[in-house]
Amino acid sequence: MDAFQKLIWDLGEITEIALHVDELHACKLVFEDKYPVQMEMDPHSEYLIIASKVVEVPPGKFRENVLKEGLKVNGEYHPFGFLAYHERDNSLVLYNKLVLERLTGEKLADFIELFVEEVDKWYEALTGGIAAPAEYINQGAKAPSPFDLKPK
Repeated sequence: MDAFQKLIWDLGEITEIALHVDELHACKLVFEDKYPVQMEMDPHSEYLIIASKVVEVPPGKFRENVLKEGLKVNGEYHPFGFLAYHERDNSLVLYNKLVLERLTGEKLADFIELFVEEVDKWYEALTGGIAAPAEYINQGAKAPSPFDLKPK
């Protein structure tokens, strides 16, 4: 059994869900029937890549605002990972890369809980017509940008 399969097996025992690695060498969990969490190894088998589609964001000013807010969020460290835009289906995606050798089933279960909570925050905000969860709106206003400094 490879390290990824063992990790998925351990996660399954903790969550009491029968989990397995599929023929594409990935494992997918769906939370609340709307948050698909895909896990797979990077090509070098050093990192576990975990990703979830948040929601489709149709073209227009709202999508511009969502992507702008997402870039602001990506500008700072967050334990859940990073936001990305998936062009093929116009969706906002949350993802992260976790070092495989540091992971256990329990650590992965804890991370997935944090990860899905973040996906849910973004889903609720975007489906409610808000470009980002309230905690991130105007996040950039907390500290001045170096581009805002005026010469003396």
